[in-house]
Amino acid sequence: MTRRKNSSASIVSRFVGRLAAGLAALTMHAGLAVAQVAVPGTSVMMTPPEGFTIAGGFVGFESVEKQGSFLVAEFPAEAASQLSGLFSDQSGAAAAFAQKGITIESREEIDNADGDTIPLLRGSQEANGVTLEKWMALYVAEKVVMVTFSVPKDKALDEDAMKAAFASVKLAGASGEPGSDPRLAELPYELDIAEPFRLASVTNHTGVLLTVGPKDIDPEASQPQIVVTYTETAAPIGDLKGYAKIVLNAVGDDVTVEAQEDTMFAELDGVASHGAFTENGVQKKFVQIVAATESGAVIGFLGTAAQDKYGDLKDAMEEIAASIAIKG
Repeated sequence: MTRRKNSSASIVSRFVGRLAAGLAALTMHAGLAVAQVAVPGTSVMMTPPEGFTIAGGFVGFESVEKQGSFLVAEFPAEAASQLSGLFSDQSGAAAAFAQKGITIESREEIDNADGDTIPLLRGSQEANGVTLEKWMALYVAEKVVMVTFSVPKDKALDEDAMKAAFASVKLAGASGEPGSDPRLAELPYELDIAEPFRLASVTNHTGVLLTVGPKDIDPEASQPQIVVTYTETAAPIGDLKGYAKIVLNAVGDDVTVEAQEDTMFAELDGVASHGAFTENGVQKKFVQIVAATESGAVIGFLGTAAQDKYGDLKDAMEEIAASIAIKG
């Protein structure tokens, strides 16, 4: 996807020079670190405010002292039209984010380190009895990036520092390899993420959720998903097919197993099941694979998608499943 540029090349050239000088002065005034930092697992480089470092539990930056965080979410190019609509004007943004409990108070446009004009929203949110200040910006290039900043109101940063941080974002130079995401490092297994799937979340250092689409949190399960799990059991699993059936009963309604075969999974003897089910009124297809170690640890793979999308995603699901191997 071609980046959105200012209308005149000469204007861009003059502005970039002025922006560089202005940001240099602004960063010194606001206490920003000078160097840009690559966000692992993304195409993003950013200069976070002083005291913010790479986060351990999510993709972005955090400050324990200020209880603040920059969450960096990267999406495929296909998400551009949907996400851009959320940022197109203040009234539309206010209506969209109100559904998430966020009150949008202002919208403005800034220019980032790539020379693109970026929509920047500012608002607030109530969470667990605390009023949070929220800033959100959207960056569109070969991939789409949304950066969200949250901090308790009583620990809010200087406005100039915030704008400088968002203006410093550059969608180049960092590792775009999904496997470099720091959230994958502590998993007991390895996996490669094949497009169009992306990493949405990691749970308890054992479970992985991959998805296709802009939502990380998708309670309606409207997007295709892959769930990988790893569970230690008290005793070895004797009947994998029986175990697979028990797990499938929790997938959705009207689960039908259309085919089942023995297979190798995670370099272990496993069972693969294929079939269909209903979830939230939508007809879906699935592939489930389970295997167990001699000690009884069970590793599972579940890929689901609406019937009209499953065929297009089947190869990517199989590629991801084939890449999984238990570490050590």
